[in-house]
Amino acid sequence: MPSPGDIVNRLTTLRRGAATVNGWLPLLLAFSLPLSTSVISVAALLILLLWLVEGNFAGKGREIMANPVCLALLAYLGLYLVGLLWTDNMAGGMAMLNKQWKLALMPVFLTTVRYDWRRRYVAAFVAGMGVAVLLTYLAWFGLLHYSDITPTHLTHGTFHVVYNPMLALAIYLVLHEILWGGRGRAARLGLAVLAALMILDMFITEGRTGQLVFFVLMALLLIQGLRRHLLLAVLLCLVLLPISFVAAYRLSPMFRQRVDQVRSEIAAFEVNPDTSVGLRLLFWRNSLEIIRAHPLFGVGTGDFQDAYAQVNRRRSPAMVATDNPHNQYVLVLCQFGLPGLVLLLALFAVQVRQAARIRDGWQRIRLAFPVFFLTIMLTESYLVVYETGFLFSLLGAVFYKLPPPAASQEQNLPE
Repeated sequence: MPSPGDIVNRLTTLRRGAATVNGWLPLLLAFSLPLSTSVISVAALLILLLWLVEGNFAGKGREIMANPVCLALLAYLGLYLVGLLWTDNMAGGMAMLNKQWKLALMPVFLTTVRYDWRRRYVAAFVAGMGVAVLLTYLAWFGLLHYSDITPTHLTHGTFHVVYNPMLALAIYLVLHEILWGGRGRAARLGLAVLAALMILDMFITEGRTGQLVFFVLMALLLIQGLRRHLLLAVLLCLVLLPISFVAAYRLSPMFRQRVDQVRSEIAAFEVNPDTSVGLRLLFWRNSLEIIRAHPLFGVGTGDFQDAYAQVNRRRSPAMVATDNPHNQYVLVLCQFGLPGLVLLLALFAVQVRQAARIRDGWQRIRLAFPVFFLTIMLTESYLVVYETGFLFSLLGAVFYKLPPPAASQEQNLPE
């Protein structure tokens, strides 16, 4: 029979082993974000399980409570609990609460990832995007035949809704590494080839939100690169971005078709709202009725679908009802009113503040991350969407994890 000392030693060994394995699992999760929801789920659950086995909850609790971004996220998630108090549809409320588990894992990720491995996590995400880009090229050349993937539809189903935004973020990260990563000439050349292939892929695939945020991030990158010449940077943005847009419009049939589709669907909205853009406009217009009726506290965590159905029956009975207005701001306003919007924006404001406070050469990325989400959330509830919910919680943990005291705050590296 093992002695108490043997049991303690075995538990210590088990916890150390769990911590070692858990150090690598976020790399798998980052790599899988653009590739497999099944692997994402398994990796996330394994991270949580090993996190529990590791123990040291007091130390983890202190780190969580010392992290402003994590506290801001917990405050935002707290709305979903508080909003159950005035929801009429408790089952719907619990279902909506359950959808927040992706974001709720951020404290776990924060206390699992290593500050000195942040470059590895970014590299794993970019590598996963590289594999996804390769698959789209294989489909483009007719070498990959799978489900609904064709040379004119390079991603399965509606995956372009998340694929192109993640691709835009990956392009920004690659270009940032070229400019400020301190790489040698050969590495920068390889990264430049990768960036060029990714940019081309952006305009042969269909995701309009990704294409929009690509231009936003490129403008931000230009301003960051010329931050000491801000007027010049703004002027270059005003010149180069329209030129780039026109070039993409002329050279990419897919991009031209998607832009023309937006224009035609907006023009035909009043006559035929049953289109991709038309439905979004209809969802937003009907949702504004809910916001006007419940401006202070919304309808509660679980009542958006029922409230929307009521408005839809009155204003657009021939159109389909929805449980998602395809806009994170509109959804939060409907659910929680003005306090919800304030807490949502406060979450990103804290990220922007931390971008300025943690001065270790990653300030630009920490600013680009909230700009990225604030942009894409205009056209979809991306904090609820599976892949981008995990993208937010994992990379948010990586980017805003505070440096260890010995390496940190006294160290004030230039941007």
